[in-house]
This record gives sequence, C-alpha cells and structure tokens, in this order.
Amino acid sequence: MMRNTLRRLPLYAQIKSVLIRRIVDGEWQANQALPSEWELAAELDVSQGTVRKALGELVTQGVLYRRQGRGTFVAEVASDWGAGYLVTPGLLNEKPDELVLELLGCSRGNAPDEVAQVLGLRRGAPVIRVRQLWRLSGLAVALDDAYLPAEPFDGLDARSIRQCGGGVYVTLQRRFGVRLRVTGEQLRAVMLGREDAAMLGVAPDQPVLSQLRVSATMEGEPLEWRQRICLTDSLAFTTGRQP
Repeated sequence: MMRNTLRRLPLYAQIKSVLIRRIVDGEWQANQALPSEWELAAELDVSQGTVRKALGELVTQGVLYRRQGRGTFVAEVASDWGAGYLVTPGLLNEKPDELVLELLGCSRGNAPDEVAQVLGLRRGAPVIRVRQLWRLSGLAVALDDAYLPAEPFDGLDARSIRQCGGGVYVTLQRRFGVRLRVTGEQLRAVMLGREDAAMLGVAPDQPVLSQLRVSATMEGEPLEWRQRICLTDSLAFTTGRQP
C-alpha cells in the first residue's frame, strides 16, 4: 500500500497495515507471540487503544489469535481447503479425516468472463489457473480450479507452488508477501462435466456440489476466484464445528 494511501486511513487501520506487512515479511512466524500491546504502542508511537483495535480486527480476520493470559499470536496461513469438512452422512459427531492436497498443474491463459468480473479485471485479461485435487483416504473427492490475476504474480508456476507444499495461499505469502482471506462463498448443485469426471475418476453427468469462492487481501482487494467440485454421493459437506 502506498504511503499516501496509508495516511488517508484511520490511525488504527494504518497500524493494522503495518502489522500485516511485518507478518508477511516474516518478522513474526506462525504461532509466534507478538510483543505486548504497550510495547507495540511505544514502538509505533500510538495509544494502546489504537493497537488493541488493530489487533482485534486481525484476530477477527484470522491473521492472529489470542491465548488467555499468554498474549496474541500469528495464525498459520489458511489452508487452500478453507472452512468445511467432508464427513460420513448422518454421523454428526464424526471427527473428519485429513484431506490430502495434490497439485495437478499451473498454467496461464485468459480470464473467463465470470472470473474477470469478480476480480475486477478487463475481459480476457491474463490469469494464472491452478488445478488441485483433494484426496480422502487415498480417494479423489474434490477438484479445485483457482484463478489469479497474472500481473501481480509474475514467476508463479507449478514448481514454486510444489516447493511450498502445493498450496496457493502459503505460496502467495512466502513468495509475494500477499495474505488472502475468503470474502465470499456460494454453494449449489451442478452436473459433473466429462473433463472433471475424468480427473475425479467417476462417471460424468452425476450431481455434485459446487463451491464458488472469492478471496481477497487483508485490505479487501479480490485476488482469487476458485471453484471446487465435491463428490457428495457418499459424503456430506458440513461447516459445523467438529469434535
């Protein structure tokens, strides 16, 4: 963010932006405690209340978390999976198994109209498409198509994503200093197409769960459009808290 833009923000929002930049630059690692509110206030030459408000928003956004009596800590970078679980239908107390992420590819092309509109790009603008497969107990259960504007992420390719474990979110933070958060989501039933069916190893034309999602920077700039196809013939998707 440009310095002049920062000056137009409320003071707590300026402090929030400074803290985000220091986090993505690696000054504080995941699960590391930040200095106390009064230490940050003294360092940044602002009131403790201003720091508290900035920290509170970052906690709400999932960038930080608090431990009673111990302080405020940096949260792990969110998984590309995001919220929700795939579980056995009817077993409401089941502890879900961990999903395993497999990177299928990373390519460059032109933005589909829906992607361009959501990300605020011109029609046909260059984008990066990332395809990922999710497995549960070795079986393919979900397929992701993620689109990012190409210009801010020059050099992003399959190799760099694999080096960071296959996740888009962690790669963007480590390589480009960008931390994303989910800002919008829609769920609906769709029919599975032939290409996606082949990737998932099932027959086409069966109903599946489609999850559309947009993620933005901490400042609210949309940077990722993602569609996920989930096989729910023998699984249930839930956003409820799991044991």
